[in-house]
Amino acid sequence: MSPPLTEHGQAQSTGFAPRFRGLLIYVATAIVWTMLSTPLAPLVSPSVGEGVFQLWGFVLLAPLALYLGGCLGPRRIGIPGIDLQSLRQQEARYLTLLESLPVGIFHYDRKLRITEFNGRFAEILHVPMNTLRRLDIGTLRDQRILEPLRAALDGKPARYDGEYLGTYTMRKIRVTLRTAPVFDEEGQVSGGVGIVEDVSAQYEAESMLRESETRYALAMRGTHEGLWDWNPESHSLFLSNRLLLVLGIEGDHLRTTSDEWLKLIHPDDRKLFQNMLIDHLKGRTPHFECEYRVRHQGGDYRWVLARGLALRNERGLAYRMVGSIGDITGRKRAEVRLKNELAFTRTLIDSLPIALLVVRPDGSISLWNRFFAQILGYSDDDINGMLALRLVAPEDKALLEQRLEATLHDGEASVRAALIARDGRRIPFDFFARIIELDGERRVLCIASDISERLATEARMRELNRTLESRVAERTAQLASALKELESFSYSVSHDLRAPLRAIDGYSVILTSEYGSALDDEARMLLQRMRAAVQRMGMLIDDLLNLARVSRQPLERQTVRLNPLIEEIVAELRQREPERRVRIEVAPDLQVRADPNLMRIALENLLGNAWKFTARHEDALIRVTQTHDPEGQEVFCVEDNGAGFDMRYVDKLFGAFQRLHHERDFQGTGIGLATVARIVQRHGGEIWAHGEPDQGARFCFTLGSPLSDGGTTAADHPAA
Repeated sequence: MSPPLTEHGQAQSTGFAPRFRGLLIYVATAIVWTMLSTPLAPLVSPSVGEGVFQLWGFVLLAPLALYLGGCLGPRRIGIPGIDLQSLRQQEARYLTLLESLPVGIFHYDRKLRITEFNGRFAEILHVPMNTLRRLDIGTLRDQRILEPLRAALDGKPARYDGEYLGTYTMRKIRVTLRTAPVFDEEGQVSGGVGIVEDVSAQYEAESMLRESETRYALAMRGTHEGLWDWNPESHSLFLSNRLLLVLGIEGDHLRTTSDEWLKLIHPDDRKLFQNMLIDHLKGRTPHFECEYRVRHQGGDYRWVLARGLALRNERGLAYRMVGSIGDITGRKRAEVRLKNELAFTRTLIDSLPIALLVVRPDGSISLWNRFFAQILGYSDDDINGMLALRLVAPEDKALLEQRLEATLHDGEASVRAALIARDGRRIPFDFFARIIELDGERRVLCIASDISERLATEARMRELNRTLESRVAERTAQLASALKELESFSYSVSHDLRAPLRAIDGYSVILTSEYGSALDDEARMLLQRMRAAVQRMGMLIDDLLNLARVSRQPLERQTVRLNPLIEEIVAELRQREPERRVRIEVAPDLQVRADPNLMRIALENLLGNAWKFTARHEDALIRVTQTHDPEGQEVFCVEDNGAGFDMRYVDKLFGAFQRLHHERDFQGTGIGLATVARIVQRHGGEIWAHGEPDQGARFCFTLGSPLSDGGTTAADHPAA
């Protein structure tokens, strides 16, 4: 501050002391009112702003303080009885008071020059006192403080909270600056007074506190947990808003009691909750943690996880307990689902009719199913931790060990080995092993199938096959003998039977030509019938030979174009009966994979039948078409509009010597359709027919797959 007073005379003392005392009172009034106005403003007049309240309060209080200071101080220095020493002591007290204040105080004139200040002001700025005397504030580097200083010169108190950059030290500090105007005797603003506080440490602490509170709030929000605060002595309980959300209650917070909270806990969980809480209050557990059910506002129960920690006095007694509660209903439901799934999976694994086991890398068994234990006759306690190789037959141990190493290297492997049951039985198994991840380590999952019955069945099948092979060889020999006899019969039919027929036919011709005049009409008629029977017998022999030849000859499939083949057969039919007019319709580009010779015989019989049974129709029609059945096979059909047949006798059509029409109406031996059926069967196909009397008939057939017959396959070249 300014230099202390000296004995310069009564006139100087008389003028300076009241002014200095007035300045001190003015500064003290400004400090006190600035501190009190902030909390009082909203209480006294909520509608008036804090700055307006400070201004008018200071305007009213400052004159009153000056007046009281003048009344209490010496009114006249020159009056006898008042000495200069007393005045100096009073001034020293004011100076001591000003220097003892924890804030910086300074006075400045209307030109923004510092006139008076205390030592704390220089300490805050870290500037020597000589530098501050008569300092022009307008020349400072940080101009942000000028606004509240100029506001005081305009008669308004002002305030600045923020950073300040020192002009000489370049030091950044956080300050709070309050300014107020100073009035002269005429009520005009003569300058201003400022109060400066260094709040750097406080600001940093508050920032750290706000950051900590924000971090804690974010952490609690992230965990979706609510907070609770409980007094064990008064039983008062505080619940945060997030905890209320868990209960389905709206509100910022709730103050209740622990007795009311206990009523919300599920009756089955209250005993557990109380026991764990008492254990922690008595110091038996380092912290409180309990899972229980609490009633929701909607009436249902929610699972919660409660954690807490007791605060204890010097005697170790808990006087406060705080903690958090989180809703774990979803987790509990997931645990129930997982438990049910595990139980179902275990039941499913135990129900498998195959052995299943999991082997650790060291070869010990860690998991197995019921089938594995039952088939070997061991209990679960026996198998738990048992080395898998201990169960393997001695001769298979090396192989199984090698396959397990291959599984660990390649990921999977298979092997056949025998296991020794508890009663000494050898049980053969087929093992399939694969690497799996279980409990954080690689293990081998083995699936083993008991193949005892299969091996026994295979042995029986091998024995049966040997028996069947001998039977097949025997039947093959019998069939070869039968075929030989059939060939002999065919030779006899073609040679031995034909010779008598030729003789009978020849003698009939001689009798007719040489002795015909000596015979009466009845005898000649009998000779004609005899010749017709002989010729019919010859036709039967030819048809039988053809049927036998169709059944015996090798099957050679080729690509056969049917259109040229049909044209040749129709041309031969027209040549035999040139007087007939028959319309022939054939689908284009018909071709099959078949034996060309057998295919010609089949078409000759089918087209010959259609030609024969349309003889009595003037508008005769024969049609050859191609379609596909539901399975995609090609279906060939030959249909006509001739005599037809009765479907009641359709099963007789393809039998040898079966006829559905009288011989006098339509000639034939009844072998043709049997021959066609045999050809279709040789190709692995099917044949069927449909007809109505006098409405025509339709014969359809398929030829099966090229590999469905046992014959050889010729080169794939077209054959007509």
